[in-house]
Amino acid sequence: MLKDPARWPLVKLRGLTDHPKLPDEGERALAQIMVGSQNLIAWINSSGLCGLSGSGWSMHVDLTESEGQPEREEGFSGPVEPAVVTSSEDKVRLACTPTRMLIRVEGETSHPFVSGDAVAQPVNGGLNAVVGSPEAQKESLPGATVTRGG
Repeated sequence: MLKDPARWPLVKLRGLTDHPKLPDEGERALAQIMVGSQNLIAWINSSGLCGLSGSGWSMHVDLTESEGQPEREEGFSGPVEPAVVTSSEDKVRLACTPTRMLIRVEGETSHPFVSGDAVAQPVNGGLNAVVGSPEAQKESLPGATVTRGG
């Protein structure tokens, strides 16, 4: 795992220019993902935190504290990278690597929408989303049907 957050590909993303309020630990919003009742903001900060927040909750992992486990989340393709994983009430799952964020929302498929550096795709009764560079998006969700702005 790259210990220097300034060198991570995620840090180089443009992100969102206008976004809802971030949690205190969030510095930059990279993407917004909406599906069903979920309105999620994917964010990072320069100290190495990678996080996701929704209405009234927030979760994050510190990529500098953990080596992560080499794994690929179910429903995604692409490289197997060391990922640090967290989840919120078995509804939303976040896997972070220095190159991408993989997000799974269980049980929600209606009206999916993304903005910022993300694509998404309904998979197995939920929504999978990738936040990252266009290359990372293509690697992890090659058949993404939900792209920026619709």
